[in-house]
Amino acid sequence: MTGRARIPWWRSLYWRIAGACLGLLAFALVVQLGLVVASLSRPTGLRARITAQQFAETVARDLSASLEDDPATDVRAVLSRYLDTPLPAYVVTVDGRVTGAEPEPVPADLARRVASAAALSDEDAVGLLGVAPIEVLGSVEGRVVVLPRRPGWTALQDLGPWVLAGAALTAIAAAALLAWATFAPAHRRLQALESAATRLGAGDLTARAPEEGADEISRVARAFNQTADALAAQFARVQSEQEVRRQLLADVSHELHTPLTAIRGYVETLRMPHLPVTEVDRARYLAVVDDEAVRLERLVGDLLELASLEASGAGLRMTTAPVRALWARLRDRHAMSALTADVRLTFEDTALEVTADVGRVEQALSNLVANALRFTPEGGEVVVSAHATAAGIRLDVADSGVGLSADDQARVFDRFYKQDASRSRGGTGLGLSIVRAIAEAHGGTASVRSVPGEGSTFSIEIPAPQGSSE
Repeated sequence: MTGRARIPWWRSLYWRIAGACLGLLAFALVVQLGLVVASLSRPTGLRARITAQQFAETVARDLSASLEDDPATDVRAVLSRYLDTPLPAYVVTVDGRVTGAEPEPVPADLARRVASAAALSDEDAVGLLGVAPIEVLGSVEGRVVVLPRRPGWTALQDLGPWVLAGAALTAIAAAALLAWATFAPAHRRLQALESAATRLGAGDLTARAPEEGADEISRVARAFNQTADALAAQFARVQSEQEVRRQLLADVSHELHTPLTAIRGYVETLRMPHLPVTEVDRARYLAVVDDEAVRLERLVGDLLELASLEASGAGLRMTTAPVRALWARLRDRHAMSALTADVRLTFEDTALEVTADVGRVEQALSNLVANALRFTPEGGEVVVSAHATAAGIRLDVADSGVGLSADDQARVFDRFYKQDASRSRGGTGLGLSIVRAIAEAHGGTASVRSVPGEGSTFSIEIPAPQGSSE
């Protein structure tokens, strides 16, 4: 078996699915992190507003005290003391300048927001944001404005890099473990399916894929196994047909060899110029040649008949006829042979009807009756009867002849099989094979029941046509 070709990992369906899952997880983490940052950077509710107001008042008192002690105090330096706090604080002077804790200038849009908030009256500002006046020696020098929102990077700083990294690594590890637990069994089953397909392609007809599960892979495996079963059955059927052909060729060669050898021998004898042959001997030799020629003709005819029956193109002309009509034709055909053999031929009366190719069924019964007369001793009896069954109708030909052993019963329908060549009386060994072929062409069966020394009963079962009713 050839080795399984390896493919780059990035082209593997297994890794592509795993990568898609990890990518989806990463996207979900980013979205979740954004939601967390947004939630942390924008406090809501009464408690958040109270906290902003308290913080503004705290910063305002600190600035007021610092400016009273030193009017040249750097406002930004005082605000920088509160960089670690969760809310940003700004100072708006009486002339409208906005100062923050950062050394960079406050962005223009943010400065306008802060200035607008500082311009609100105390009643309007309450509950919306934190606003507190900066009083120096009884004079208001400006206002501290605390907005109930902070930059996202400060929320990330609150969480901490180790917390964020640990959460991300934990999520990725959990996703990888979940992906492995989910897809590793499917990966193994796909590998088993690929291995089975490779073995089947290499000629191993026993290769099968595991079918456990109820997902798409198991359905593909079942379909593969059904295909493999069909291929194995077809291969076995082809082998069987080839064996049958070889055996048939050997049997036909053997059956044709004997009469041809006899004909050639007698013809060569008659052609010998120096061998005195009387007219009586000549007539006897010619009679033997004629008998062997008739035997050859019968053998070839039976072979053609059997081939026609076993071919799919041998059509059946289905009609419905009373069984009594069959009995009448069989009686006319075999009555003289039964009388000559001193065998009583009886047809049981019946009101049944048969739906089949009546001509073919009559041919099969004729073969069975002729076979029964051939192997029934003088004074014996052959009884032909019909019986209704759940599936259709059964036609029986019973005799009081020599019977069949178990081995004979197993092989009696085979081509060219003869129970007793010394008593075959010119039979070709194909009559019962033709009977079976006719029964199977109708979708039925041919069988035999026999007790050695007591006789045999050959049966043809013909099923009722589909859709018919009694």
